[in-house]
Amino acid sequence: AQGVQGLVVAATGNGTLHHDLEAALLVAQGAGVKVVRASRCPNGRVLGQPGDAMADSRGLSAVKARIALMLALMPA
Repeated sequence: AQGVQGLVVAATGNGTLHHDLEAALLVAQGAGVKVVRASRCPNGRVLGQPGDAMADSRGLSAVKARIALMLALMPA
């Protein structure tokens, strides 16, 4: 994850990820990469659960979540 500060993953449906992809994202997150799950569906959102290891996009599309993450990662 050298040089990568954040990733937005456009997952299926309710932010469901294949277990291998989820494991790789958790490794990246452990290395300091901010990981956000978003839905590919045009309507609906990822419903985060208490204790989720990865953040959800809070109702934003993957494109909007990427912009929000870019702004959040900018130096103040």
